[in-house]
Amino acid sequence: MVTLPGGHEIRARLHARRQTKDGWRYQVGVLIWQDAADGGVEPVEHRAWVSPAHARPVPGVSYEHVPTRRASQTGSTLPRKGQPAWTVQHLPHRPGLPGATLIHVIGCTPSAQTLDREQALTALHQPRAAACRECGAAGSLTDRKEPPAQEAPTPPRDPD
Repeated sequence: MVTLPGGHEIRARLHARRQTKDGWRYQVGVLIWQDAADGGVEPVEHRAWVSPAHARPVPGVSYEHVPTRRASQTGSTLPRKGQPAWTVQHLPHRPGLPGATLIHVIGCTPSAQTLDREQALTALHQPRAAACRECGAAGSLTDRKEPPAQEAPTPPRDPD
């Protein structure tokens, strides 16, 4: 159950949960209406990460299948080579906005497509791809004990 601004409670779907240094956060999805291309309306799911103050479990419902990331899983411990640790989310093309791809740490946003480090880096280097800021996917991909790669020197700027 999710408490909306204004105090109304509605049933939502729990997609993921994660423990942060500030406590637990729950990714919930709520069905709402949106305008359809044909002039009607269609259901669409709105997802957001909320605190325990805004979400509570439904009695009698099992949550054991929900992806869960504990604070101990968010440290600098890296997965073994070739082990999936990231997911990819494809954002569809919308009028006036091109499609995009977001790379997440497993548990941030549910996805059937899991990636190992090399696959995640390859996906991240595609056009209109980005790493999720909420789960720190970019940091988890570059958090290696190896020395950093040398950057190409920046050419001097011409004075105006």
